[in-house]
Amino acid sequence: MRSTGIFLLFLTLASAVPCADVLAAALSCDGGIISTGDRSIDVLAKCGAPDSKESHQEELGEQLDDNTKQKVFVTVEEWTYNFGPAKFMRIIVLKNGVVANIRLGNYGYTRQAEPAQRECGEQLVSVGDSKTDVLAKCGEPTLKDSHVEEIRERLGDTERKVFVTVEEWTYNLGPTRFVRILTFRNSTLTDIRTGGYGY
Repeated sequence: MRSTGIFLLFLTLASAVPCADVLAAALSCDGGIISTGDRSIDVLAKCGAPDSKESHQEELGEQLDDNTKQKVFVTVEEWTYNFGPAKFMRIIVLKNGVVANIRLGNYGYTRQAEPAQRECGEQLVSVGDSKTDVLAKCGEPTLKDSHVEEIRERLGDTERKVFVTVEEWTYNLGPTRFVRILTFRNSTLTDIRTGGYGY
């Protein structure tokens, strides 16, 4: 009985703390349930188009024998579904068009984010936020720049090459405020900088 009470307390505490990137087993949409192994066409048929979609490439290299090395190219997509401010967003990760996992994001947002658009300070956004989170809090940036970086990782006999999309979003907050520059790596906010005064 005591262990059941502790388990229920754990569940209550866990559900009370919003946490991004928690794995979800499945996603229930109006058209049906999506789970690992489903194809992108199934997701579109059951859940409709996502609110945002990001993608990057990964290259996996494996030494098959002394003379043969195999390269596999994987397209990784993250589809984010926003169900409003009372529910967590869902992020579906697809690899080469197949659902690899489903994560819980932060709470969703209402589409009328205009009052927050002129703010976008560090109290609103933080490192680890997704692009969807930032758009909900700050609106569209004044300027977007992007480039791709290549990262190589050694995994035993396998080498993995990851192409990271790096984006810089610049927010002009007017002549009496400093410009905000937000850096995203594969759709995750990794750096917040302050520039000169806006215009």
